Amino acid sequence: MLLAQGVRLREVSGVARAGNELLLVDDAEVGAYFRVRIADEARRLIAINEAKPERMRLRRSALAVDLESVALLADGRVALLSERLRSLVGNEGILVEYDSQLAEVAQRGLEGLAVRPLEKGASQVAVLWEGGYPAPPAIPKLIQRPGVAVSSLPVVVAHELAAKARLGRLRWGSGVIATTLQVPVPEGAEPEAQRFRAPDLAWCRMPDGRWGFLVLLSSQNGVAAPEFRHRWLLRFDETGKAVGEPMDLAPHMPEELRPANWEGLDWFEPGRSVVLVNEGDGKVQPHALVVELPEGWRFGAK
Repeated sequence: MLLAQGVRLREVSGVARAGNELLLVDDAEVGAYFRVRIADEARRLIAINEAKPERMRLRRSALAVDLESVALLADGRVALLSERLRSLVGNEGILVEYDSQLAEVAQRGLEGLAVRPLEKGASQVAVLWEGGYPAPPAIPKLIQRPGVAVSSLPVVVAHELAAKARLGRLRWGSGVIATTLQVPVPEGAEPEAQRFRAPDLAWCRMPDGRWGFLVLLSSQNGVAAPEFRHRWLLRFDETGKAVGEPMDLAPHMPEELRPANWEGLDWFEPGRSVVLVNEGDGKVQPHALVVELPEGWRFGAK
């Protein structure tokens, strides 16, 4: 890997904590991920570009395109999720290629990545197809229906990845679990009504000890100039059923950052706090925000 400094990130789309660093991906950057050191005095809100991100370029950089999420595998490898290639990419190339059912359609595709360790350096990997409304300008002309916008539910696909392994094309079947998330449905008819997409997720213990998912949810309507209203955290069990009540993130965000497009999620302290990242635009710069979970959300910390 080659390391370069003096970079500025714009469209930060994924985050993972690795010790005293944050690993980041930017979907406008090809062939690299980035590292930002966590300073003790800035543990709640980190202005990413002011923290001097370092670029870590992959040897097989041409494969790391349209990156939406990042995770550290149990064997120490950094894995990046390419939405365009619907693949998990590492320094040695494609680690896992996912089925065409998870392809990007009208700017809706693979957005989230979560990893938990198994025995002997293996990893339990979960990838998240975001769902939500299709982006109207990007709907293929052959299937366009004027005035019609129907949202889709997010889907999680989970599988194992052995230590140092490269699976190639993931075959649907034994050991591969596909789960449709039953996200909340605010009142109203589509396309004017708010509907949720899911930009990212993390593995989470349920009260009964089984594994489920902590999911970042973002809502919008499906009109030409959409309104973005809700930004929530919500837990789901392995069947896709919501567990407990959603947590509204807005009160935990600086007011000027609430309208931002929050795209990335990871545990900061497992079971106790999370870290979120937003894309920058003309109004706001990319930030990493640490949010403490309320007491009622702190089960399954170990």
